Amino acid sequence: MSKIRGLPPAIRETGPGVELGVEDGLLCQLIHSPEFNLFSDSVVFESTFIQVTKQGNRMNNCEGSATIILGVTSSVPSLPLPNVLLMANVTWPQDQFSNWTTSSVAPIITLSRILPLKYVELQICDRSQRILRVRTVTEKIYYLRLHDQHPQAVFQFWIRLVNILQKGLSITTKDPRIQFTHCLVPKIPSSSTEAT
Repeated sequence: MSKIRGLPPAIRETGPGVELGVEDGLLCQLIHSPEFNLFSDSVVFESTFIQVTKQGNRMNNCEGSATIILGVTSSVPSLPLPNVLLMANVTWPQDQFSNWTTSSVAPIITLSRILPLKYVELQICDRSQRILRVRTVTEKIYYLRLHDQHPQAVFQFWIRLVNILQKGLSITTKDPRIQFTHCLVPKIPSSSTEAT
């Protein structure tokens, strides 16, 4: 689709999702950039994965990047569940494999897929190795291992997302008395007390 070099971090309050590296990341910055301007009011839940074989071995990818950013978002911010899957390839200039946090060189992010989630099957392939199985409508299957930079809590969010997408939510957001956050990452409650 299109390539863009790493963008400077957005200036805003950092929440737990940003601190865990699953919100306001490179994929979010890419799709919210003037070049794409997609889903500008929606939160993007994203993580970095390494493409692996079904057994969990790293792929020898000659034609492309083995590092992928996988994200989900909503085409409309008020939807109770994400309905769009985003995939982007990550490449490092001059064939450098870098660490996200210590790199002085920004990676090149290439948006490769924008798919309706209803045409994608997400499964947990291997919990111990933190591997997701992604099957697209064209029957293309990806095995993606969560990057080591992410703590175990991030994989728990992906497990939660897979369960929600397979089983649905047990509540509806149409009832105004039910307070429901549209984010997979729990927000830290404020210290102020609410009046009843």
